[in-house]
Amino acid sequence: MGIGMQITYIGFPGTPSLESEAALQLLRLQTYAAYVSDCWLTIERQDTSASAEYEVHLSIGTTLSRAKRIGRCVRDSAEAAIRCAFNIAVRALELISLHCRL
Repeated sequence: MGIGMQITYIGFPGTPSLESEAALQLLRLQTYAAYVSDCWLTIERQDTSASAEYEVHLSIGTTLSRAKRIGRCVRDSAEAAIRCAFNIAVRALELISLHCRL
């Protein structure tokens, strides 16, 4: 069984390309499926006077604890912020998996 993910958009409607990017990034976590139960991704558009920024929060429910916010990134592009948050999550899950193997 795969890892479930819920996506929440704040300040703008979601797009198929963002959902595709999130799904692609979620595949990277499948290696750690033994430790991950669920995933919650929040994408918030923050309009500044000059441009828009996207703040992404990634929370993961692990088998070791309840939901924990693992990744937070702010970027000019929602896709870049999603990739950044999942990069942080992969590094955190690598540490969890190493700890569990000891």
